[in-house]
Amino acid sequence: MNQEHRKLNLLKQMKIDTNDIYHIDAEKFFKKQCTSHETILISRMITKINKRNHEQLRMIAISNEFVYNIDKKNIKRKIAINKIFGVTISKKNQEFIIHVPAESDLLYKSQENRDVIIFYLTIALKMHNIDVIKIYFVEDDFLQPYCMHNQIPDKSKQTSLHPKCSISMLYPENFQLNYINIMNKSKVNELLVLFAYDPLRLRVKLDDYQKSVVLSQGSLSKIYLLHNKYEKQQQFAVLKCVPMNSVDIDLLELFLKNYVKLPFIEELELCFLYNGNVNFIFKFVKGGDLYQHLKEINNFPEQQVKQIVAQVAIALSDLHERGIIFGDLKPENILMDERGYVCLTDFGYGKLRIYQEYKKTQAINFTTEYSSPEYIKNGELTRMSDWYSLGILIYELIVGITPFYHNNFEIALKLILKGEIHFPRNITCSSQCKDIIQKLTRHDSTQRLGFLMDFKELQSHPWFHDISWEDLIQKKYDTLAYIPQFNEISQISDRYFIMEQLNEDERNW
Repeated sequence: MNQEHRKLNLLKQMKIDTNDIYHIDAEKFFKKQCTSHETILISRMITKINKRNHEQLRMIAISNEFVYNIDKKNIKRKIAINKIFGVTISKKNQEFIIHVPAESDLLYKSQENRDVIIFYLTIALKMHNIDVIKIYFVEDDFLQPYCMHNQIPDKSKQTSLHPKCSISMLYPENFQLNYINIMNKSKVNELLVLFAYDPLRLRVKLDDYQKSVVLSQGSLSKIYLLHNKYEKQQQFAVLKCVPMNSVDIDLLELFLKNYVKLPFIEELELCFLYNGNVNFIFKFVKGGDLYQHLKEINNFPEQQVKQIVAQVAIALSDLHERGIIFGDLKPENILMDERGYVCLTDFGYGKLRIYQEYKKTQAINFTTEYSSPEYIKNGELTRMSDWYSLGILIYELIVGITPFYHNNFEIALKLILKGEIHFPRNITCSSQCKDIIQKLTRHDSTQRLGFLMDFKELQSHPWFHDISWEDLIQKKYDTLAYIPQFNEISQISDRYFIMEQLNEDERNW
């Protein structure tokens, strides 16, 4: 594999792109000195500190071949990537050193760009078959004593400058989480980041977020609305707190390691352990949950139900392909955005059910009205349980109530096990709609729609004949049949959210 392909494959593997915001690649002064296979990975303005401790405004550019120290359009230094020994980072301020013992070190300071520069330097090293970056994390405010301004080929002398600090070896594949957690680590701070969706997010500060209101509270979790205090435009997010003792952390880490952003699944932005809780930060979905919409309008017209259910079916299919059973489908766990597109929530961040590759399970609190007969009888939870629940969902959205609802729990269970679905005379729905409900809710799971070919069987059912699946997956529908209504003035609608004020304990992290 040639070097160009190696570079592109590594960036794809890391799920990042080049970050040359100053377009150095296109500059004539750079083209005169670069090699034919050279590409700038990152360019940033930065403060360089010379040996007299004077600060100078410079640009740093890192390519797959060299690190460049640039003054305007003059390349002051050009350092081969394979000559770099390591980096020293101050945990108290924004200084860092790039150690080049064969030449001389570079001392820099940058409040905004330091972390991402070091990340791209790690990737550049990897492109030269140097699998790890060596980093000294120090508590000092100023790093001048660790900087060698003269050529010292003996690398042991570099090491001797750090008598109280061991060197950390960070691999590019897990650089982000290791770096974040090392920078956060202190005697009083117990924050441990398990996941960050943005690969260039290399710092997590709880002070950046402020809790606004309580959105909901369950038996195991509490959900808050957050806003970022330092964004120019108010950016909302959702915080879900789940006690650590109710989560299988090993299973959670397995899921997070394999996390993929999917079109109809709630977007996870950050996951961390703090103060005895697993904390999940999700992208805020403006339209609230489907239950609030159903409660407001009583029931949906069939075409609206079809489009909503088609999206839910795609989401379930994506989960099944990854060996995950949703296990708790109901209107409360389906969110709706301002365009009318839906996404599943609460399917496995706080209480993952099954990850088939590892044959590992967790107990769940299943909603009785959506429970399949096999789950009620023997606790069996499979992908067919999800398709059963989808049939119940279609019925409830069309009729306004689940088919086996009863305020007596024992009677409700008997009705589910009996399995006879009746359609009210005052509700109009097509024979195709009734057919898919009945086929999805068959008592015998092996006879249920979806048993043989999973999602493909649902796609081919006549009820979905007018659904353009590809357009739906890519969210290209110009107008969906049902779109939430919003007050343009208010960013958070009390029409779709029941908000409670924070108590004193909840205001702080």
